[in-house]
Amino acid sequence: MNKTQRIIYSLNAYPLSNNRWSQGNKLKETIYMTALSVLYSHLWYEDIELYVDEIAYKFLYMLPCRVTKIDIENNKELWMKSKIHALEVQDKPFIHLDTDVFITKKIDFKFNQCIIERREGQYGFHYRKQVEFFSKHASHLSHWHNDLGYSFNCGIIGFNDMDLKNKFINAYYELEEIYTKHRSSFLPLKQIGYEPCIVIEQYNLACLLAYNNIKPTKLLNGTTIKKQSEISKKIGYNHLYGVSKYQKNIVSEIEHQLFNIFPYWYAQVKIALEEQKIAI
Repeated sequence: MNKTQRIIYSLNAYPLSNNRWSQGNKLKETIYMTALSVLYSHLWYEDIELYVDEIAYKFLYMLPCRVTKIDIENNKELWMKSKIHALEVQDKPFIHLDTDVFITKKIDFKFNQCIIERREGQYGFHYRKQVEFFSKHASHLSHWHNDLGYSFNCGIIGFNDMDLKNKFINAYYELEEIYTKHRSSFLPLKQIGYEPCIVIEQYNLACLLAYNNIKPTKLLNGTTIKKQSEISKKIGYNHLYGVSKYQKNIVSEIEHQLFNIFPYWYAQVKIALEEQKIAI
């Protein structure tokens, strides 16, 4: 095991059980997915901590890592806010993994100040209209860029530089405040499927790093999705993007792997779900 690599996770159950992305209640599916993700990481790393709200704690408290309850406001639009809370309390180098990331081989995460998963493709589709919206209200932010032209995927995000991490936390809250203040004006974009989180977190981080002339380490260095996929397969890094994780075959495969590879922990999580009367 790599005893020096600190891996953290975060999970807020509220958006999952309140129709995030118009997917209905996906609490059970995400509990199984989170368990599988953590247990894979537990094969390779010793220092793992999972930050959860009170609801998720009931189903995941027994996992073989530190499971810490944190207070997270009930907000399904800012569904990645639990990640910000988890990052905020770190005081030494760490890597945060999303709960839809599965590490099937040991990865030695080597980086200087900051690491991210990859540079985002399809910038225009995902970001441009949202960036235009935020730019109307963010001109007073020194790090903000009206059209950076790229963003970063934060399926993995880590910091060795705690000062830089704190700057990112501050930048996040600045943009979240703008969104909250002008939320009603964002609704037309929301209604056609745009998600403010990816700008408030991912584009915001890209702007901050560019402003400070920092080039983050990219886990997946390829410039195309095909090349990134090849690298991902080679190193044993799997990330289920967006709603794909809730496709029936994917959900079945997650539970199948959990049952076959980690049968004891699968049984413990299943019992917890049954005790809380969550349909399994």
